Amino acid sequence: MSITQGEGGLMTDCYAELLDDAMRASSVAQLFEKIVTVSHQLGFEYVAYGSRQRFPLTRQRLFLVSNYSDAWKSTYASKRYLEIDPYVAKCLKSQQPVVWDECLKTQEPEFWDDAQSHGLTDGWGQALADCKSQGLVTFARSGETITPCELKKKQAALWWLGHITHMGMGRLIHRANSPQEQTQTQLSQREREILQWTADGKSSDDIAVILGISQRTVNFHIDHSIKKLDCQNKIAAAVKASLLGLLW
Repeated sequence: MSITQGEGGLMTDCYAELLDDAMRASSVAQLFEKIVTVSHQLGFEYVAYGSRQRFPLTRQRLFLVSNYSDAWKSTYASKRYLEIDPYVAKCLKSQQPVVWDECLKTQEPEFWDDAQSHGLTDGWGQALADCKSQGLVTFARSGETITPCELKKKQAALWWLGHITHMGMGRLIHRANSPQEQTQTQLSQREREILQWTADGKSSDDIAVILGISQRTVNFHIDHSIKKLDCQNKIAAAVKASLLGLLW
């Protein structure tokens, strides 16, 4: 599994492979190892993922996994940094990607100094949500500042990796909490076909040409798939359908 430089910036050559790994992973540790490997290729040595299950409302389950140092985990918990963490606060207000930029670091400087002393100097993350959980995925590093040029090249790959992390971890958590539950989602052959091409990175225009149908028809099936899978966009629908084993 490798990342290559192309005209569109840093993109993975094996999204399908990573999706398959996420769908087939039998444990959180197995999937997390795959995510960390790709994250390293993108220049980020640390990965953190946290989620809160939406139901039951009176007993929401919290889940956390990361490869942060034990010292940082202990410090973060003992100083109750979650209550003041400017990065987390900003992510929870929007589902747009958040970069640890200079503006963000002017807030709670003691927190940022402490994070830097534990090797966390720069990062990128995004809040993600679906019908079952709310999650936050973070890719961080101890190296140089993320430049606008680097961000432009890597943002699409980071965004995709974040969605795979959320969907894959969500599948494993949900399976552990409800081992007997089976998905009832049914996609038509055309919907599966279009989502498969979407998972391969094709646009609606591309798919229309490949399948010999109109772009309007492609978008019609995509909209139906998004509703059936209870997702927010076509990329999330493609990822979820793959993780649920609905694609081929």
